Amino acid sequence: MFSWSGRPGGSGSSGGGAPSAAHSGPSISRSAHLASYLQHPVLKPSTRKVSSDDTMYDTVFQTTNGFALIVRVYLPADAGRAPSMTLHGVRASHDWLDIRMKVIGYGPISTDQGWRAANMKLGDAVYAVIHHFQLKPPSISEITDANLRRLQETLSGPSNNLRSSAPANSSEFPHSASDSFSGPSHARNNSLPNPPAYPAQGGPSHGRRSSLPHQPAVGAKPNFDPADDEVDALIPPIPSSFLEIDNLPLSGLTQLVEDKAALASFVENRPGVKTLTELKQSVETANVTAAKANLEHQDELKGVRSEVDTLQKDLTAKIEKYRALDDERKALTQPPDRQEAISELNRAKREAYRESEQFADEWVDSGGEDVSAFVKQFMEVRLLYHTRAAKAERLETSM
Repeated sequence: MFSWSGRPGGSGSSGGGAPSAAHSGPSISRSAHLASYLQHPVLKPSTRKVSSDDTMYDTVFQTTNGFALIVRVYLPADAGRAPSMTLHGVRASHDWLDIRMKVIGYGPISTDQGWRAANMKLGDAVYAVIHHFQLKPPSISEITDANLRRLQETLSGPSNNLRSSAPANSSEFPHSASDSFSGPSHARNNSLPNPPAYPAQGGPSHGRRSSLPHQPAVGAKPNFDPADDEVDALIPPIPSSFLEIDNLPLSGLTQLVEDKAALASFVENRPGVKTLTELKQSVETANVTAAKANLEHQDELKGVRSEVDTLQKDLTAKIEKYRALDDERKALTQPPDRQEAISELNRAKREAYRESEQFADEWVDSGGEDVSAFVKQFMEVRLLYHTRAAKAERLETSM
């Protein structure tokens, strides 16, 4: 499937920096990224979708030391964000991996800005990462996926020196005789099966039998936060005895006791110490990477914080204005007090009565010439007086 010696044209560099053959021109669309990955001449036969949407895929490959590994690729819905890759189903140490088995050593996918600047396709990035792991395999301390462990046993026999924490009900990989692995002349030519199909997640099985009835649904976004038991699993247990010391002659023991440099060298070369040192370096690298990624967004965060503060002040002012207007609305729309309404009607009634009397007195004083006009205007004011008086009396009787 994969070749360690030859690489297709246009693939990214296997190093941690920018790719040697970046695509020029405008930014690459998300569909173009997916097409470059799923239709890649080398990656396609061993790649399967593992999420209900089109964000997560698994690709199986084999390293020069005979290990079969799975790279899980997550492509965000936003094409401007960098994809993430993890080694799935194992616990390992490598200068490109952090404690979560996330790939942090490949430059183009380390930050969103670096991914946009690299302007390379997803297929090239995945191939570059897999090619690097093929040539420089990680140190595997544990296989946590039962599928992968059984696959490894079919390739190289049981690995007694590796621990397995995979559940017993995990399913097997479906084997395909058509998928062959092409390596260098000194490597074995093993048949490498495709990753399992996931019909429960909506992915096509291409006629292969379903083999993951207990596979949990994979979320739209992977969770890279390690649990405490995951961290503890990476720390080697304290040995109950040291066979190297037990088998040393007296002169060797004397040298360890008297020569501090020899004792320090002896301790540093112990497998457990090496594992802890690699784990420490992995944690430090992951922390530095996360810190740099946070610092890249520092100015953006400050700008957003300032904008949020301004919007919060505007919102507070508008809420106060709204409350004042709402109180005014309630005063205008709520039913008036009945006693106040009666008092207001009586006041208006008296006002209409005074108007009518004043109008009559003025007409008399002026000589009383136009009787028709006087009667019409006088009756309008007098009718208003009687209407208000009737309304006040009606309200009084209804109380």
